[in-house]
Amino acid sequence: MAAATVSILASADYFILLAFRVGGLVVSSPIFGRVNIPIVAKLGLVAALTFLLFTVFPQTAALGYSTLFGFVLICAGELLLGMAFAYVVNIFFSLTAFTAGQLIDMQIGFGIVNVFDAQNNTQVPMMGNVLNIILLLMFFVVDGPLILIDMMQLTIDRMPIGTLVFSAAIGITALELFVKSFLLGVMMALPIIASGLTLEIAFGMMMRAVPQIHMFVVGIPLKMIVGLSIFLATLPIFVSFSQRIFTELFKGAELMFANFIG
Repeated sequence: MAAATVSILASADYFILLAFRVGGLVVSSPIFGRVNIPIVAKLGLVAALTFLLFTVFPQTAALGYSTLFGFVLICAGELLLGMAFAYVVNIFFSLTAFTAGQLIDMQIGFGIVNVFDAQNNTQVPMMGNVLNIILLLMFFVVDGPLILIDMMQLTIDRMPIGTLVFSAAIGITALELFVKSFLLGVMMALPIIASGLTLEIAFGMMMRAVPQIHMFVVGIPLKMIVGLSIFLATLPIFVSFSQRIFTELFKGAELMFANFIG
Protein backbone atom coordinates (compact mmCIF):
# COMPACT_ATOMS: atom_id res chain seq x y z
CA MET A 1 0.00 0.00 0.00
CA ALA A 2 2.88 2.34 0.84
CA ALA A 3 4.45 1.70 -2.56
CA ALA A 4 1.14 2.52 -4.28
CA THR A 5 0.84 5.75 -2.30
CA VAL A 6 4.38 6.77 -3.26
CA SER A 7 3.59 5.97 -6.91
CA ILE A 8 0.44 8.11 -6.85
CA LEU A 9 2.30 11.02 -5.27
CA ALA A 10 5.04 10.73 -7.86
CA SER A 11 2.45 10.83 -10.69
CA ALA A 12 -0.16 13.05 -9.05
CA ASP A 13 -0.97 14.96 -12.26
CA TYR A 14 -1.52 11.70 -14.16
CA PHE A 15 -3.75 10.39 -11.36
CA ILE A 16 -5.81 13.60 -11.39
CA LEU A 17 -6.32 13.41 -15.16
CA LEU A 18 -7.37 9.79 -14.88
CA ALA A 19 -9.81 10.74 -12.13
CA PHE A 20 -11.36 13.39 -14.40
CA ARG A 21 -11.93 10.82 -17.15
CA VAL A 22 -13.50 8.33 -14.74
CA GLY A 23 -15.45 11.05 -12.93
CA GLY A 24 -17.03 12.28 -16.17
CA LEU A 25 -18.57 8.84 -16.64
CA VAL A 26 -19.52 8.16 -13.02
CA VAL A 27 -21.13 11.52 -12.26
CA SER A 28 -23.02 11.91 -15.56
CA SER A 29 -24.18 8.35 -16.30
CA PRO A 30 -27.64 7.05 -15.32
CA ILE A 31 -26.01 3.94 -13.83
CA PHE A 32 -23.41 5.30 -11.44
CA GLY A 33 -24.52 8.92 -11.18
CA ARG A 34 -28.12 8.66 -9.96
CA VAL A 35 -29.16 11.56 -7.76
CA ASN A 36 -30.24 9.32 -4.88
CA ILE A 37 -26.69 7.98 -4.55
CA PRO A 38 -24.77 9.99 -1.91
CA ILE A 39 -21.98 12.25 -3.16
CA VAL A 40 -19.54 10.49 -0.85
CA ALA A 41 -20.36 7.15 -2.49
CA LYS A 42 -19.82 8.61 -5.97
CA LEU A 43 -16.49 10.14 -4.98
CA GLY A 44 -15.47 6.85 -3.38
CA LEU A 45 -16.35 4.98 -6.57
CA VAL A 46 -14.38 7.48 -8.66
CA ALA A 47 -11.38 7.12 -6.35
CA ALA A 48 -11.59 3.32 -6.33
CA LEU A 49 -11.90 3.01 -10.13
CA THR A 50 -9.15 5.57 -10.66
CA PHE A 51 -6.81 3.70 -8.32
CA LEU A 52 -7.64 0.40 -10.05
CA LEU A 53 -7.00 1.80 -13.52
CA PHE A 54 -3.88 3.58 -12.26
CA THR A 55 -2.39 0.26 -11.19
CA VAL A 56 -3.25 -1.30 -14.58
CA PHE A 57 -2.12 1.68 -16.68
CA PRO A 58 0.71 3.46 -14.85
CA GLN A 59 2.22 6.60 -16.34
CA THR A 60 4.73 5.67 -19.02
CA ALA A 61 5.41 9.03 -20.68
CA ALA A 62 5.52 12.69 -19.78
CA LEU A 63 2.26 14.62 -20.08
CA GLY A 64 2.17 17.26 -22.79
CA TYR A 65 1.75 20.46 -20.77
CA SER A 66 4.09 23.13 -19.50
CA THR A 67 1.78 25.59 -17.74
CA LEU A 68 -1.12 25.40 -15.31
CA PHE A 69 -3.49 26.57 -18.03
CA GLY A 70 -2.33 23.73 -20.26
CA PHE A 71 -2.98 21.26 -17.46
CA VAL A 72 -6.49 22.67 -16.98
CA LEU A 73 -7.21 22.23 -20.69
CA ILE A 74 -6.08 18.60 -20.53
CA CYS A 75 -8.32 18.08 -17.48
CA ALA A 76 -11.26 19.53 -19.42
CA GLY A 77 -10.56 17.17 -22.33
CA GLU A 78 -10.44 14.13 -20.07
CA LEU A 79 -13.67 15.20 -18.37
CA LEU A 80 -15.32 15.71 -21.76
CA LEU A 81 -14.35 12.21 -22.84
CA GLY A 82 -15.96 10.72 -19.73
CA MET A 83 -19.07 12.84 -20.23
CA ALA A 84 -19.26 11.80 -23.91
CA PHE A 85 -19.25 8.20 -22.73
CA ALA A 86 -22.03 9.03 -20.26
CA TYR A 87 -23.98 10.87 -23.00
CA VAL A 88 -24.12 7.68 -25.08
CA VAL A 89 -25.35 5.70 -22.07
CA ASN A 90 -27.94 8.36 -21.22
CA ILE A 91 -29.55 8.63 -24.63
CA PHE A 92 -29.85 4.88 -25.07
CA PHE A 93 -31.43 4.59 -21.63
CA SER A 94 -33.53 7.70 -21.12
CA LEU A 95 -34.39 8.77 -24.68
CA THR A 96 -35.22 5.25 -25.88
CA ALA A 97 -37.38 4.39 -22.86
CA PHE A 98 -39.12 7.76 -22.59
CA THR A 99 -39.80 7.99 -26.34
CA ALA A 100 -41.39 4.53 -26.29
CA GLY A 101 -43.23 5.39 -23.08
CA GLN A 102 -44.66 8.62 -24.51
CA LEU A 103 -45.92 6.84 -27.62
CA ILE A 104 -47.46 4.06 -25.53
CA ASP A 105 -49.11 6.52 -23.15
CA MET A 106 -50.68 8.41 -26.06
CA GLN A 107 -52.11 5.19 -27.48
CA ILE A 108 -53.62 3.83 -24.27
CA GLY A 109 -54.93 7.13 -22.91
CA PHE A 110 -52.22 7.96 -20.36
CA GLY A 111 -50.90 10.91 -22.33
CA ILE A 112 -51.72 13.44 -19.60
CA VAL A 113 -50.39 11.23 -16.78
CA ASN A 114 -46.74 11.91 -15.93
CA VAL A 115 -44.52 11.01 -13.01
CA PHE A 116 -41.63 13.01 -11.56
CA ASP A 117 -38.19 11.71 -12.46
CA ALA A 118 -35.72 12.80 -9.81
CA GLN A 119 -32.78 11.75 -11.98
CA ASN A 120 -33.60 14.25 -14.75
CA ASN A 121 -35.60 16.63 -12.52
CA THR A 122 -38.55 16.65 -14.90
CA GLN A 123 -41.90 15.04 -15.64
CA VAL A 124 -41.64 11.82 -17.66
CA PRO A 125 -44.24 9.46 -19.18
CA MET A 126 -45.53 6.85 -16.77
CA MET A 127 -44.87 3.89 -19.08
CA GLY A 128 -41.52 5.42 -20.01
CA ASN A 129 -40.53 5.32 -16.36
CA VAL A 130 -41.52 1.63 -16.25
CA LEU A 131 -39.45 0.84 -19.36
CA ASN A 132 -36.51 2.81 -17.98
CA ILE A 133 -36.57 0.70 -14.81
CA ILE A 134 -36.75 -2.49 -16.90
CA LEU A 135 -33.73 -1.38 -18.95
CA LEU A 136 -31.83 -0.54 -15.79
CA LEU A 137 -32.55 -3.95 -14.26
CA MET A 138 -31.62 -5.77 -17.46
CA PHE A 139 -28.40 -3.77 -17.65
CA PHE A 140 -27.36 -5.18 -14.30
CA VAL A 141 -28.47 -8.66 -15.34
CA VAL A 142 -26.09 -8.66 -18.31
CA ASP A 143 -23.24 -7.21 -16.17
CA GLY A 144 -23.49 -3.88 -17.97
CA PRO A 145 -21.59 -1.87 -15.32
CA LEU A 146 -18.63 -4.24 -15.64
CA ILE A 147 -18.74 -3.85 -19.42
CA LEU A 148 -18.69 -0.06 -19.02
CA ILE A 149 -15.62 -0.34 -16.80
CA ASP A 150 -13.97 -2.62 -19.36
CA MET A 151 -14.72 -0.08 -22.08
CA MET A 152 -13.22 2.69 -19.93
CA GLN A 153 -10.12 0.53 -19.62
CA LEU A 154 -10.14 0.10 -23.41
CA THR A 155 -10.28 3.86 -23.93
CA ILE A 156 -7.20 4.32 -21.75
CA ASP A 157 -5.40 1.64 -23.74
CA ARG A 158 -6.31 3.22 -27.09
CA MET A 159 -6.22 6.87 -26.01
CA PRO A 160 -3.60 7.35 -23.30
CA ILE A 161 -4.26 9.93 -20.61
CA GLY A 162 -3.36 13.46 -21.62
CA THR A 163 -3.02 12.82 -25.36
CA LEU A 164 -6.54 13.51 -26.64
CA VAL A 165 -7.31 15.45 -29.80
CA PHE A 166 -10.92 16.18 -30.67
CA SER A 167 -12.39 15.49 -34.10
CA ALA A 168 -14.82 17.94 -35.69
CA ALA A 169 -17.19 15.04 -36.42
CA ILE A 170 -18.11 14.55 -32.77
CA GLY A 171 -21.29 16.63 -33.15
CA ILE A 172 -22.44 14.61 -36.18
CA THR A 173 -21.78 11.37 -34.29
CA ALA A 174 -23.78 12.59 -31.30
CA LEU A 175 -26.69 13.49 -33.62
CA GLU A 176 -26.56 10.09 -35.33
CA LEU A 177 -26.70 8.31 -31.96
CA PHE A 178 -29.61 10.54 -30.92
CA VAL A 179 -31.57 9.57 -34.04
CA LYS A 180 -30.73 5.88 -33.61
CA SER A 181 -31.90 5.85 -29.99
CA PHE A 182 -35.13 7.63 -31.01
CA LEU A 183 -35.80 4.98 -33.68
CA LEU A 184 -35.20 2.22 -31.13
CA GLY A 185 -37.79 3.86 -28.88
CA VAL A 186 -40.33 3.88 -31.72
CA MET A 187 -39.59 0.22 -32.42
CA MET A 188 -40.23 -0.64 -28.77
CA ALA A 189 -43.65 1.01 -28.94
CA LEU A 190 -44.71 -0.52 -32.29
CA PRO A 191 -46.88 -3.34 -30.81
CA ILE A 192 -48.91 -0.84 -28.80
CA ILE A 193 -49.12 1.59 -31.72
CA ALA A 194 -50.37 -1.20 -33.98
CA SER A 195 -53.02 -2.25 -31.46
CA GLY A 196 -54.15 1.36 -31.06
CA LEU A 197 -54.52 1.85 -34.81
CA THR A 198 -56.45 -1.42 -35.07
CA LEU A 199 -58.84 -0.26 -32.35
CA GLU A 200 -59.33 3.08 -34.07
CA ILE A 201 -60.34 1.29 -37.27
CA ALA A 202 -62.68 -0.98 -35.31
CA PHE A 203 -64.25 2.00 -33.55
CA GLY A 204 -64.82 3.74 -36.88
CA MET A 205 -66.58 0.70 -38.29
CA MET A 206 -68.73 0.37 -35.15
CA MET A 207 -69.76 4.03 -35.30
CA ARG A 208 -70.81 3.58 -38.90
CA ALA A 209 -72.77 0.44 -38.06
CA VAL A 210 -74.26 1.60 -34.73
CA PRO A 211 -74.28 5.43 -34.53
CA GLN A 212 -75.98 5.34 -31.09
CA ILE A 213 -72.84 3.99 -29.38
CA HIS A 214 -70.96 6.65 -27.39
CA MET A 215 -67.44 5.85 -28.45
CA PHE A 216 -65.86 8.31 -25.98
CA VAL A 217 -67.50 6.43 -23.14
CA VAL A 218 -66.68 2.97 -24.48
CA GLY A 219 -63.50 3.64 -26.41
CA ILE A 220 -61.24 5.18 -23.75
CA PRO A 221 -61.62 2.37 -21.17
CA LEU A 222 -61.35 -0.23 -23.92
CA LYS A 223 -58.14 1.34 -25.26
CA MET A 224 -56.66 1.27 -21.75
CA ILE A 225 -57.59 -2.37 -21.21
CA VAL A 226 -56.35 -3.52 -24.61
CA GLY A 227 -53.22 -1.38 -24.46
CA LEU A 228 -52.20 -2.59 -21.02
CA SER A 229 -52.96 -6.18 -22.01
CA ILE A 230 -50.77 -5.89 -25.12
CA PHE A 231 -48.05 -4.24 -23.03
CA LEU A 232 -48.04 -7.08 -20.50
CA ALA A 233 -48.17 -9.69 -23.26
CA THR A 234 -45.20 -8.15 -25.08
CA LEU A 235 -43.17 -7.45 -21.96
CA PRO A 236 -40.89 -10.48 -22.62
CA ILE A 237 -40.27 -9.02 -26.08
CA PHE A 238 -39.25 -5.72 -24.48
CA VAL A 239 -36.84 -7.61 -22.24
CA SER A 240 -35.31 -9.41 -25.23
CA PHE A 241 -35.21 -6.17 -27.22
CA SER A 242 -33.13 -4.60 -24.45
CA GLN A 243 -30.23 -6.78 -25.62
CA ARG A 244 -30.27 -4.95 -28.95
CA ILE A 245 -30.39 -1.60 -27.16
CA PHE A 246 -27.28 -2.51 -25.16
CA THR A 247 -25.53 -3.72 -28.32
CA GLU A 248 -26.26 -0.39 -30.02
CA LEU A 249 -25.13 1.41 -26.85
CA PHE A 250 -21.70 -0.21 -26.93
CA LYS A 251 -21.41 0.34 -30.69
CA GLY A 252 -22.35 3.97 -30.14
CA ALA A 253 -19.64 4.31 -27.52
CA GLU A 254 -17.12 2.97 -30.04
CA LEU A 255 -18.30 5.52 -32.62
CA MET A 256 -18.04 8.32 -30.09
CA PHE A 257 -14.52 7.29 -29.11
CA ALA A 258 -13.51 7.40 -32.77
CA ASN A 259 -13.82 11.19 -32.51
CA PHE A 260 -11.12 11.28 -29.84
CA ILE A 261 -7.65 10.61 -31.17
CA GLY A 262 -4.95 9.52 -28.75
